[in-house]
Amino acid sequence: MSEDISLFSANEPVNHPFKQPLADRMRPQKLSEMVGQEHLLAVGKPLRQIIDQHIPIPLILWGPPGTGKTTLAHVIANELHYSFEQFNASIENKQQLTKLINRHPDESFVLLLDEIHRLTKPLQDYLLPYLENGHILLIGATTENPILSLVPAIRSRCQIFEFHPLKTSDVQQMIERAAHQVFDYEIPLEIAHMIANTGNGDVRTALNVLDTLYAMYQKDLTLGQVKNFSRQQHLTYDKDATQHYDYLSAWRDSIEGSDADAALYYLAVLLEAGDLESVVRSLKDMSALDLGLADPARATQVITLANTALEIGLPRATTHVAMATMLLAISPRSDSVMQAYKRAAKDAKDASQHPMPSYLRDVHYKGADKLRGAGLMKNMFDEPRKVAKQPYLPADLIGRHYYEPAPNKSEQKLYYQYQKLFEYIYQQPFRPNKNTSHFDHFNPYQ
Repeated sequence: MSEDISLFSANEPVNHPFKQPLADRMRPQKLSEMVGQEHLLAVGKPLRQIIDQHIPIPLILWGPPGTGKTTLAHVIANELHYSFEQFNASIENKQQLTKLINRHPDESFVLLLDEIHRLTKPLQDYLLPYLENGHILLIGATTENPILSLVPAIRSRCQIFEFHPLKTSDVQQMIERAAHQVFDYEIPLEIAHMIANTGNGDVRTALNVLDTLYAMYQKDLTLGQVKNFSRQQHLTYDKDATQHYDYLSAWRDSIEGSDADAALYYLAVLLEAGDLESVVRSLKDMSALDLGLADPARATQVITLANTALEIGLPRATTHVAMATMLLAISPRSDSVMQAYKRAAKDAKDASQHPMPSYLRDVHYKGADKLRGAGLMKNMFDEPRKVAKQPYLPADLIGRHYYEPAPNKSEQKLYYQYQKLFEYIYQQPFRPNKNTSHFDHFNPYQ
């Protein structure tokens, strides 16, 4: 047999390259083609002004998948007449990034950095000089909150904009446009609306559904076929214009409003959609923000339940997060820690005006103990009550009390201890702030 004869018979199908996904074919190339994100892209909004005025400033775009982050990066490159490169921080390495940069030795270019929250420290350090000299116009895309997930060195150099899930009406526009332009199909409005709903705010998902359904049924597509396909794929087609983040907000607000029933309902919506991660993150957040010192033990219980839920996963984790939700909803509230920090932060803005006692300074290097007075520092373990009678606050701030308790039994005891420790350390009477003087009559051991 000749070596150049095909191994396949003439009747066997030949594999053809996959066609370009519909979502890629329909990617807008200019701002006028984009849908949604009016809070960012409407005329006069800050991000729109940055684009219209061709201001080459690094950006972080964060929000759920399929909401236009990558598309906007392409549009910005087109508007600025810059070359465009794309790098995925979760799967690509420094060698690949270097290759991208070397393609443009003498010109600035837009670098879309997907999954920027996964950027390693060495890659961050490698990128910084290129950001500083303007060689790279960075546009980072992430589904994680950049305030929590990005290091300050990168975050401080970028403007951050949050993308929201698209409204069903926005996604429907793209479905109708794609059907007409790509398939020459004037899709019935009710079918376009139902397909748009399958995306739940993600236009890419909805376009993929349209692509698949049209390949299966062409112009004979019916509402029943869309509904059956959506159910088989576990797609939500009945959420209409209500968005995922709206449910997350409603769930949190219901907890904070002490309505356990409403909180459980919105929790169920979130979990049935499969979003355990956002729920767990919010539970941990609320344990400190909502319960605070009113019930520290219960705050720990909520965090434990949240961590356990993440380890177990859905569907069994529903009970754990439901229990945590109920504990939060029916527990006493206190934001006293948050308010205490805010008061301290006001003084911290002028830290140079409030010099610390010299013996609190760092003395890890040789000779520092003599130079900085470390020998004056008392060791708490040498003291009778394991508390040293020495000032820790800057001298001009002694007597400034940042903590003002909420009226609950847990904080009655804590506030009593807070007062007594101050009096012992500073050897002077505790004088409460005016708006907490009413707390003096509480019995901390009741």
